Amino acid sequence: MKIYLKRDKSDENSRYIVYSESGEILYKIFGSYKSHVEKIYIMQESKYIAKMRETLLGNFRTCYVTTAEDNFYIAMKCSREKVAVTFRGAGFHIRGNVFEKSYDIMNIDNSVVGVVSRQFLTSADALMINIYEDKYELCCIACAVFFDTACVMDTSALQAT
Repeated sequence: MKIYLKRDKSDENSRYIVYSESGEILYKIFGSYKSHVEKIYIMQESKYIAKMRETLLGNFRTCYVTTAEDNFYIAMKCSREKVAVTFRGAGFHIRGNVFEKSYDIMNIDNSVVGVVSRQFLTSADALMINIYEDKYELCCIACAVFFDTACVMDTSALQAT
């Protein structure tokens, strides 16, 4: 299943909209930022279906993700040489480059759960998420949101080093 994650700047709390291949809105993602913590909510038809809590401390980012089926934690540490990503509570790992927006979300047995890549749709770019197992849909969306948020906030800081 292919879905598209596109930034939404319609108001200060809007973050992303998730579309199907046919252009139907599947999810809306909202958030609020306060004192190094961003709370992000994934909503479907005005109902909260997932929560994310991102924390930024220097070059170290964390994210707690809660859905009806899963709870997991992502940690990302950025340095000049590399980006280290760790998952807890989910048997995932990343293959590829999150800052180039081209990576695979891999399961513990090295099977591909989802593939994230940059796509150009009409006048704005978006992320395409190709999900191979439907049960991991929200997990893949949460990962894409977390890494995209990190790229937007951290790219200029990394380029300056």
